[in-house]
Amino acid sequence: MSVAHESAPAAGPPPDAADAHRQELDDIWAAGPFAEAAARTEHLLAVLPLLDLFPHDPDGHVSRVRSGERRAALGLFTPNSEFALPVPAVHAERSGDGRLTLTGRFRYASRDADLSLLWLRVVDEDATRLALLPHAHEGLRRYGAGRAEGWGWIELDGVTVEEGALSHPVSWAPEGPLSAVFDSYAWEFSRRSLTWSAGVVADLRRELALTGSGTEALSTSQYLAHELSKLEIEVSLAVALASFGAEFKAEEPGGTSVGAALLASTDLLSRTVQVAEDMSTELGLADSAVGAAGWPTRTVQAWFGGRRMAGGELARRMGLVPKDVRS
Repeated sequence: MSVAHESAPAAGPPPDAADAHRQELDDIWAAGPFAEAAARTEHLLAVLPLLDLFPHDPDGHVSRVRSGERRAALGLFTPNSEFALPVPAVHAERSGDGRLTLTGRFRYASRDADLSLLWLRVVDEDATRLALLPHAHEGLRRYGAGRAEGWGWIELDGVTVEEGALSHPVSWAPEGPLSAVFDSYAWEFSRRSLTWSAGVVADLRRELALTGSGTEALSTSQYLAHELSKLEIEVSLAVALASFGAEFKAEEPGGTSVGAALLASTDLLSRTVQVAEDMSTELGLADSAVGAAGWPTRTVQAWFGGRRMAGGELARRMGLVPKDVRS
């Protein structure tokens, strides 16, 4: 769709607020569990800026999220057959009484969220919009991987919302607000999550060194040393990339550098946690002090829709996907 209908890009926080956000994130990534740190990063750097795209708030959901009374997660990264962000997972159809009926399903990552900010297409207009939907809404069903936890995915069956509760029309075009917010959030998440992965690897090395003495100790295994070294090198290189942030190559929103950083971070997150779990379950090592509170694996795989969605987004930005799913 054309971005002529879109409002100005969502405004970021003022300088003082941005500094406060950075300090808050520094503190929670240093001491908090991964899931909470990632959720707080998403809230501050993605959810709050995107709320600026809602001109009305008939149900009061926007104001409650802004005030901190409720927590919202992003429901924008739902895997589909193209693994493409611009393909909405939810469709809305007007019912003739000023309301819309929503169908589809979407994925979210923050397990403590009360609402999700989701991406939908209105069937009878050439526009896509955002909706802020409470998880307690009638007609909504939550389920998780193996249905062991009530988070992760939401299926919509006959859910209705007021048309006035939707955002302005938006798209994933580079000059639009979604791309600007996505890039800012993705750079910060990549840098912080990769630093977290580096901490897990360092913890694994220390724990491995305590597994005994002599030539038969696990710490002498060339195989384990090789696995950790390979992971350590890749993480360190990805940290170097992510540390540049948006200044890297002076790219505007929609560039490929942030896509590469995000793909590296989501892939290395998954691999880091898998290695840590393997060493715990197969070799008897204690859970990493950095990672234990962020287990299980699916906790880190949900952000940005997982590594396949991150790979699809990089491919889209490189022009390697069909034109109709690029914006």
